[in-house]
Amino acid sequence: MTIAACYVSSEGVVLGADSTSTWQQQGMPDHYFHHEQKVFEIGQGSTLGITMWGVGGLGTTSYRKMIAELSDSLGAKAAASVKDVADRWCDAFWPAYTGLFAPAIARFRDLSRINPRSEAEERELVRLQQVSGGFCIGGYVLSDRTPKAFEMIYGPHLDAIQMREISFGEYAFWGCPNSMQRLIFGIDGKLFQAIIDSKKWSGTPEELFAIVQPQMLGAPGALPLREAVDWVYSTIFVTIKAMKFSWLSQVCGGPIEVAVVSADRNFRWVSHKGLDEAISHRPYSQRPVARRDSQ
Repeated sequence: MTIAACYVSSEGVVLGADSTSTWQQQGMPDHYFHHEQKVFEIGQGSTLGITMWGVGGLGTTSYRKMIAELSDSLGAKAAASVKDVADRWCDAFWPAYTGLFAPAIARFRDLSRINPRSEAEERELVRLQQVSGGFCIGGYVLSDRTPKAFEMIYGPHLDAIQMREISFGEYAFWGCPNSMQRLIFGIDGKLFQAIIDSKKWSGTPEELFAIVQPQMLGAPGALPLREAVDWVYSTIFVTIKAMKFSWLSQVCGGPIEVAVVSADRNFRWVSHKGLDEAISHRPYSQRPVARRDSQ
């Protein structure tokens, strides 16, 4: 699992994610690694970045390799827009994903058609649903410096990747978003639906929303770039801490990585772990930080 986040401002796009990855093996307890990279620059000296959540890789093919190949394709033929970059990523990812997970996708769809399902079938369906996730590509292209970002969602329940543009002033978070949903809205989507589906609730969804709405903290509107950085970092930090002190599986954690692509500059790291992260014994906050351009 992951907590990944994006914010699109008039000044640029901010991407961020935690560093925990979950490894699963049939019949064994989940194992967690805390130094995964989930935010990447697309190429070097680039104006584009990508973050991800969900499935951690495609067998023997890593996302790092696929992102490098995307960069190669952009070098061979410049992208006309950020959406063009997102389309190229989908064109490469979708066949690789559906090829590797073909048996799981077929089984998920077979189970989805069974009604009613046994408890064992319901558990299997939930497990197969985990073969899902998404990506967010953000930044700009040289022919248009307007910051843009696109969300791409995939899963065994979909016949194609679902893509949408993240609007100016919009925040988005994925993977393990219930902590932030509860903080901002007073309730998360799953709990809202559980109340609607329960036999205890006799009203409409709109009536329940009317009860919840006054308790909302609200969310930021159009933020300056540095405040957007704070927002993305805080989103991830709050989720990590909420999971840490919960009784739930520790599926979020590790160093927080944040990157910015501003309209006047290329991709820049705000917070980024080094390759020695897993073998360094100093607290993350006490490690030397390379000089960063403050503009």
